[in-house]
Amino acid sequence: MNDTAAPKSPAHGAQSAQTQTQTSAKPKSTVDKTRAAANKALDKTLDSARDAADRTAKAIDANPLPALFGGLAIGAVAGALLPRSQREVQLLAPVGKRIKETTGGAVQAARDTGLQELGAIGLSRTALHGSAGKLAGDILKALATAGTAAILASKENGKTAAPANKAD
Repeated sequence: MNDTAAPKSPAHGAQSAQTQTQTSAKPKSTVDKTRAAANKALDKTLDSARDAADRTAKAIDANPLPALFGGLAIGAVAGALLPRSQREVQLLAPVGKRIKETTGGAVQAARDTGLQELGAIGLSRTALHGSAGKLAGDILKALATAGTAAILASKENGKTAAPANKAD
């Protein structure tokens, strides 16, 4: 049954080969264009990353303490967010208890000694609370007075400034 098919003309075969070449050339040029664009983007990204690393290194060299504190803060946040492992709890629990006992005793001793010293100079805990309350009240009164003075001064400046602007 293949013999009954119409014979292909040589021109038709050449045309079909040319179409195949064009079709295969398009994807190849598209692939090349895509690859070139990806390489260009990669180079640009690498350059940006190198520039950022250089700027960061210069900033750290210029200001090492803020960089240190920033690193400590980031580490503390990361440590707080990461869950503790069972092994970590087993290993660090005794250390934490010892630290808590030691610092708790030290804080209590400092507190007791401080209260004794204050008592020796005639200040009691009740007197300190009263003094602190009075001091806080005096500070609030001073802030309120300063705020009122600032408002009055701005109103005064507004009244005196308005006629000068109208005259111009």
